[in-house]
Amino acid sequence: MGWSDITGLSSVVIAVCALALTIWQGKQIQKHNRLSVKPHLATWSHSDEDEGVYLVELINNGLGPAVITKFTLSLDGRPIEGQGTEPIEKLLKDLFQEFSYKSKQAYIAKGYAMAEKEKCVLLEMKFDEKSCITKTGIEDKFARAALTIEYESFYGEKFVLSTEDESNNKINQDPQLNAKH
Repeated sequence: MGWSDITGLSSVVIAVCALALTIWQGKQIQKHNRLSVKPHLATWSHSDEDEGVYLVELINNGLGPAVITKFTLSLDGRPIEGQGTEPIEKLLKDLFQEFSYKSKQAYIAKGYAMAEKEKCVLLEMKFDEKSCITKTGIEDKFARAALTIEYESFYGEKFVLSTEDESNNKINQDPQLNAKH
């Protein structure tokens, strides 16, 4: 084996190593890109008992847009049917029929892309002074209800937000994203 053979073999080894490193680097970049656009939806409730106001907000506190694929409400385990804000209105009538209040609702339709850091007030309730309901009383009533939102990242990764089991889980988890290196 002469110097020209050794030089040729060395060139092949270097090329194969460079190719392997490039493939590995490409996979790392893809993993990083997926994580850098991962949405994360959460609900947040707050109230002002002095004013009789109760709010529920939906927040995308992830790093990328959340594309909504399904938005459902249920009461005592049964789905509430309706178009637009009807399910929220029906839920409020069932839960707070003995109270006097005014409310504003929002509905997030299938296909809506909720931007990173975007907030949406899903529900705002203002109770009359005579209602005498506390934040704890409101939350006890809402404990019978569940909000489930299915959504995706722009990479097609599927997630679900469920207030019923207080989770925000990825569906069909990709072991590559969760592998520890």
